Amino acid sequence: MIAAPGGRAGLVVVLTTVVGAAAVACTGGGTAPPARGPVADDVATRLTVEVDQGREQYAEREVRLRVTNDSDETLTLLSGALDADGFGPSEPVVKRPTALRPGGTRAVTMVLGEARCPGPGRPSAPTATLALALGEGDGRGPATDVVVEGVEDPVGHLERNHAEDCAAAAVAAGVHLSVDENVRVEDRRGAPTALVTLRVEPVPGGPEVTLERIAGTTLMSNPEPVRGTSGWVGSALAGQGSGEIELAVVPARCDVHAVAEDKRGTFLPVTAVVDGVVQDVVHVPMPDAARSAFYDFVGQHCAWPE
Repeated sequence: MIAAPGGRAGLVVVLTTVVGAAAVACTGGGTAPPARGPVADDVATRLTVEVDQGREQYAEREVRLRVTNDSDETLTLLSGALDADGFGPSEPVVKRPTALRPGGTRAVTMVLGEARCPGPGRPSAPTATLALALGEGDGRGPATDVVVEGVEDPVGHLERNHAEDCAAAAVAAGVHLSVDENVRVEDRRGAPTALVTLRVEPVPGGPEVTLERIAGTTLMSNPEPVRGTSGWVGSALAGQGSGEIELAVVPARCDVHAVAEDKRGTFLPVTAVVDGVVQDVVHVPMPDAARSAFYDFVGQHCAWPE
């Protein structure tokens, strides 16, 4: 080795030796974290769970289980399942493990099981099964299934989902509802108006279904509303007898973020009567092509810059 001026070569050797020794100490002589056991019962009893659902989850029927840790132990939340009256087994949405520290609240997501119709009006307190581990990171213990009874649903998400699912099933037994992918635009009274077509196809041998109302949404409104509603009723739905309802639509609002943050504004909220019984609202989605065309129409009608 050729020494650098001022003895720098010797300094390099010393530093390399020190770093090498430190590496040996860390990899070979360090103390591994103590092994963790399963989640103990006294920790499990300090957990509470609440059902939550954001508007962006409605279409996929996803819900969140918000888990609060009132114990003194740090946990890792891996996944969860929900057992609720009126629903089949839920399906977990697998995401990254989440640290659940003392006093903290974290959530796991799942898809609700298929609705069992008819069923309870307001499901009784459901049960959650949580996959948890004691500790976090590489030092966490084995996954433990923890059952939490008395899951809270203060807003009634389960009741609403069950009612909507069963209404959709009842309507689907009599008619198939779909939105045509083509959205025409024409001028009416000097302003562009979209024409959205809802197809109504009877199911042979099914119950009698009559559409009573299509409500307005955060994005869609009737340019000629009646009965104080932003939606469509009466003669506006007369086309259902021939299998096509053509809805004249104008934007319910023109702020750009309303479209940018849209969750369900392009779903048609349909109220129907099945064999004389009024059903809960059924949401009929637009296909991708129709939704894209409608967004373009909103920009045109609202005179957004290119």
